[in-house]
Amino acid sequence: MTNTNDLQSLLKRIEKATTRLEDLAAKRSETAKSDETSKPSTNVSVDIEDSKAVREYELAIKPLVEHFTSCSAKIGGLVSDQAQLVEQLYAAQYDFVRLAGACKQPPSSQLPALLGAQQSAIQSACALKDSNRPSEYFDNLSAVAEGVAAFGWVAVAPTPVPYVNDMKESAEFYTNRVLRKWRESDPNQVEWVKALLSIFRELAVYVKQFHTTGLVWNPKGGDAEAAAKTLGNAASAVDTAPVSAPTQLPSATQAEPTSSSAGGSTRGALFADLNRGGGVTTGLRKVDTTQMTHKNPSLRAAGTVAGDSSTAPVAPAAAPKTKAKVPRMELQKDKWVVENYGAEQLSIEATATWQTVYMYNCTGTTLDISGKLNSVAIDNCQKCGIVFDSLVSQCEIVNCKRVQVQARETVPSILVDRTDGAHLFLSEAARDATQITTAKASEVNVSFPYETENPEDDNSVEQPVPEQLQTVVKNGKLVTTVLEHTG
Repeated sequence: MTNTNDLQSLLKRIEKATTRLEDLAAKRSETAKSDETSKPSTNVSVDIEDSKAVREYELAIKPLVEHFTSCSAKIGGLVSDQAQLVEQLYAAQYDFVRLAGACKQPPSSQLPALLGAQQSAIQSACALKDSNRPSEYFDNLSAVAEGVAAFGWVAVAPTPVPYVNDMKESAEFYTNRVLRKWRESDPNQVEWVKALLSIFRELAVYVKQFHTTGLVWNPKGGDAEAAAKTLGNAASAVDTAPVSAPTQLPSATQAEPTSSSAGGSTRGALFADLNRGGGVTTGLRKVDTTQMTHKNPSLRAAGTVAGDSSTAPVAPAAAPKTKAKVPRMELQKDKWVVENYGAEQLSIEATATWQTVYMYNCTGTTLDISGKLNSVAIDNCQKCGIVFDSLVSQCEIVNCKRVQVQARETVPSILVDRTDGAHLFLSEAARDATQITTAKASEVNVSFPYETENPEDDNSVEQPVPEQLQTVVKNGKLVTTVLEHTG
């Protein structure tokens, strides 16, 4: 009886062991199959339906881009054309975010090609702005050109959120000008500004939530380059995109834009030679002692050294030919356009208070404006002098060097932005009524009449605009004051 019980117990133990072995064998088989299916191949299936970051990007950004495109269509013309480029940029970045959710982070050498579609859209938006400076919607075009750089957050680490906010602030500089110009006359422009800025605000919120320190890739995903082909997002790369635009995705590995100038080709040839390493010296010939000036005083006196007769003389490189821009001064509707002048004296007589003056790319030019008009804008000028009687709105000085501006009568506001060297001369009427705003400006001086009790003193005072500021935290807020040096 006892032997029978022992035999039954042994059989039960054998059955349990057999069941465990079968379970282990089944698990190993499933693991092997999953390893085979996870291996990257050229036929990568981009399945990212479960990626919350991708879904939120579409839900948050796509409606705003569509609304912005609709607002731009109401304005029409160049504004609508540039909005189409923004829509293309969103589509390209949406594919790129999908790519990141499905793939491992690629090598840095592959990023320029993967970012090519986005970079092309950004450069096209900037090129549209640069080629239409006389347009009445130039401020709209500039706002978009400055702001779309925010979409370059995908190439920024570890602080993409501050980068997006910085680009939004750059766009706000021009949207404020749009509001000042159109707020009263065109409500579509006000709606357009709100639609544009909402894109950048929501983009910063999205990046902060899902990509706080940079674009998040899928460490268990497949090959990005192969998946890009599946998505149909294989970019044509940088060399097929417009080159004139200054704004590009901020990638350290980004290829240098191609250039048709001789300077660009020379620079490319230089780097190509340097990449040859030791082979770069193979074309040099050996100089014998009879041609060394430090061993032959007679050669130093002669000033030249006779070369090898077998060596052909090298022709000097031809200087790059730059096409001179044609000077132009003309009235376009209510806007005077003055551009591409050299050391000349020009004059404009304003016939209506709603007329404006836009002076661009002038060097050494003196412009005298008589009569009362709306505003004066000076852009990318050097060593120029501008004198005007009276303005209704403001005088803007942007991207200039060493310019002088004089108000004979009144000017409510003067804005100096990204300028090195500006001397402002205010009349007695404008002295106490003019507001001066500076941003990224240096060497800004203001001269104005000021009488003292001493009759021997000069009646003109010149003072610099402070450049050094000191900021401290008080009661949870930043408090900024002008830094004063005493001693």
